[in-house]
Amino acid sequence: MLPEHLDFERDYDTTASHFNLIRDAARGRYKIKYLGFELIEEISPAAALVLASEVHMWNRRITGRLRAVHETWNPNIKRLLCEMGYFELLGLDRPSSPGPTGDVTFLNFRRGTSDPIDKGKLAKELRIDIEGLVGTGIKKHEFYQGLSEAIVNVGQHAYPEGTSYASRKYWWQSASFDRRDRTLTVMFYDQGIGIPNSLPATGFLERIRARFDRWPDSLKIKAAMKYGRSSTRRGERGKGLQDLVKFAKAYPGGRLSIYSGTGLYRIQHGADDTVETVRHDYKRSIGGTLIEWSVKL
Repeated sequence: MLPEHLDFERDYDTTASHFNLIRDAARGRYKIKYLGFELIEEISPAAALVLASEVHMWNRRITGRLRAVHETWNPNIKRLLCEMGYFELLGLDRPSSPGPTGDVTFLNFRRGTSDPIDKGKLAKELRIDIEGLVGTGIKKHEFYQGLSEAIVNVGQHAYPEGTSYASRKYWWQSASFDRRDRTLTVMFYDQGIGIPNSLPATGFLERIRARFDRWPDSLKIKAAMKYGRSSTRRGERGKGLQDLVKFAKAYPGGRLSIYSGTGLYRIQHGADDTVETVRHDYKRSIGGTLIEWSVKL
């Protein structure tokens, strides 16, 4: 049974621990037959995306889907999960009336792999999907660049060859739009090795490598955002996080949150043009890297 609240901001430890349990079960450490959504009163879009990734990986590894019954779900939760594509993921028939129409609409999650792709074409497709959700164009170059680099970074860093991560290769993406205050939230998630374990690329980070290895994960994410990261050592790579920062700063109230490993690093652009940062480290890993940014359009 999933808990009442699945939200990394509200209760990170409870949310992450339930996702870790599903992940361990998919790897054969536990047995799960039924996934209960009945108790859920709140699930954030970011938590819903990470949960979708766990169910998807379960479907790939285990014969037979997780069983779920939607008739007793909270109506608002049912609508969210229906819009995001959970019914197809769980092998359920979509209800004729998924729930009350709300102020927040959700984008059906997309997934892809880190195999060589036309990142520009895919980023354009994602941008068009998100603009369809919002109902207007998003005329910010950094937004497109950020989506492109998020995809490239998964291919270059998340699933290194020769590691246990190499067989996973997937990423997941979704978005939500709140019409009340015109807030767009975009999420991008992978189950890879994580930013803290990616190879530091710049000369500065190489010079402090011994000390860098002892830093908490949140500080490593901060360094990656500031200096970039690229195992290729090519200057044009590893800058996607900076592009996302630029997009968040382009709007008053814009915010970028990056969870990776056990760390969180967040940048908040205030209405008075100030920039605040938050770092936090947790006991449990998020199981990869979650990039979430929101702006008021």
